[in-house]
Amino acid sequence: MIKNVVLKKMLIGTVFKAVSVLNKSVPKKDNQILLYSDLGFRDNIKYLYQYLIENKYNERYEIVCAVKGYEDFKDTAPHNVSFVRPAKGVFVYLRSMHVFYCFGKLPIHTTKQQKVIQMWHGTSFKGFATNQTQTSANASSFYTYVYASSPYFKPIVERKFNVTPEHVAICGHPRTDVFYQPKANYDLGQYKKIIMWMPTFRQSKRLGQNDTSQQTILPFLQDDELGEFDSYLKQQGVKIIVKLHPMQDVSKVKHNQWHNLMLMTNAEFENSGMDLYRLLNLTDALITDYSSVFYDYLLLNRQIGFTESDVAEYKKHRGFAVDPEKFRPGMRIRKRKDLEQFIQNVISDNDAYESQRLQINSVANQIQNGTNCEVSLKLSGIN
Repeated sequence: MIKNVVLKKMLIGTVFKAVSVLNKSVPKKDNQILLYSDLGFRDNIKYLYQYLIENKYNERYEIVCAVKGYEDFKDTAPHNVSFVRPAKGVFVYLRSMHVFYCFGKLPIHTTKQQKVIQMWHGTSFKGFATNQTQTSANASSFYTYVYASSPYFKPIVERKFNVTPEHVAICGHPRTDVFYQPKANYDLGQYKKIIMWMPTFRQSKRLGQNDTSQQTILPFLQDDELGEFDSYLKQQGVKIIVKLHPMQDVSKVKHNQWHNLMLMTNAEFENSGMDLYRLLNLTDALITDYSSVFYDYLLLNRQIGFTESDVAEYKKHRGFAVDPEKFRPGMRIRKRKDLEQFIQNVISDNDAYESQRLQINSVANQIQNGTNCEVSLKLSGIN
């Protein structure tokens, strides 16, 4: 993943410009599917892959996964499936009729015959990252379709990806399809309630990005207070699983000594063997801040708490794609006392926001029956 915007622009204007010319003359294989992700084999790419395999598409299509961490999968890939490094994905792209992204892209101009689809990894709530908007000029030529989860978000997607209206397709996130499937059998222990906490990142060494000055891992709690908070949760009979954002820096926090507060980095979560969206389906409530995961969680119609430790500062720096005052259908958590009240509301099933959730869900999620993978393949012409 290249962070330097100047270098990205240079490569797009030189190397990938030449590759785009070459792409026009290379014959495409109608039975070849490329799944590309330079941030690992996860999110919508992984869920779409699982759908393809479960429904035996690999018997009729050659599936190539160009993903970071491909080494972990290449030796156990099923029939007609291969895992390769992202760099090799450039060469696979030239022969593929069907291409799917959910992180980044290969800035190659697509041909009329190809179907190149950007599923992305969340419906927009936060503002657009600078490193994305500065390298998305004329992006319509890179995609056949970019997904918007509903008509409301179509103009937002057009601005975010700098594409024209005909390049935006209405489709939700394939990852949410598992909400409509049998629940996973994960051993999470015996608790009154299980709450998922998914904060977005503030500081990321990998991206060189600081969206606010908040230095603690969780709002309203100093890092040295997390042990005491774990004791509080034990008294309440509640488990909180904190799934940290993949880009969040947690190198200074020792977090593996607690029981009711389960703090997990992205690497730790992947090593746990659990699937994020199947885990979400087992929880009773969600705590988040500006993460787009809440749009997905609306499909489950369960309580959501929104932390507001730095909303003014976040609005000033990163900003929001929608009005944050209108798109947070849940309790606003502004201090430790509010956090504890939200936990008590979940324990007692005191839910005052259901009507608001249903309203925002109808605005944000057009597909509410678990068929996003199916729609994705139809949009690409895969039978």
